[in-house]
Amino acid sequence: MINLKNKLIIFMTTALFMLAIIVMGQNRVDAASWGAKNLFTTPKETRGTWYYKQEGKIKKLKITTHTFNKIKLYKMLSSNQAIKWTKKLAKTDKKSGYKLAQKVGTSQYEATDFKFYKTAGFAANGWLSSDRADSGHTYVAIKKKDKSNNDKVDALRRL
Repeated sequence: MINLKNKLIIFMTTALFMLAIIVMGQNRVDAASWGAKNLFTTPKETRGTWYYKQEGKIKKLKITTHTFNKIKLYKMLSSNQAIKWTKKLAKTDKKSGYKLAQKVGTSQYEATDFKFYKTAGFAANGWLSSDRADSGHTYVAIKKKDKSNNDKVDALRRL
């Protein structure tokens, strides 16, 4: 007859084995597995917490050194690398029932610097988005005139 200690050991071993099988079976979306290597650094002028009005509601936007609303920003891939990874994603996406590409595109962004009237800004698109122009977020820090007291205040402009 098996004593209580041995039953507990068998139960714990079985539970750990089942947990290992479950964890290994999960599909994880990791930016590094889709070609992202180098984090993008946002311009200092654009960092901070910004507020804006959309559909009558006040919304919050937080930009840190390497994130945009808690989504990691990576440097854009070269054209050849982007084509290679996009083909790989399309093939894998078909196998997953066309859900993977959207998950990859919204879990990390590709970003690039630009200048708007000599002011630093950045553009961020979904990772491996097929439409590389005008499909994401483009932001630049500006000075805006406050209507109430004619002071100039910091503002973030979406282009």
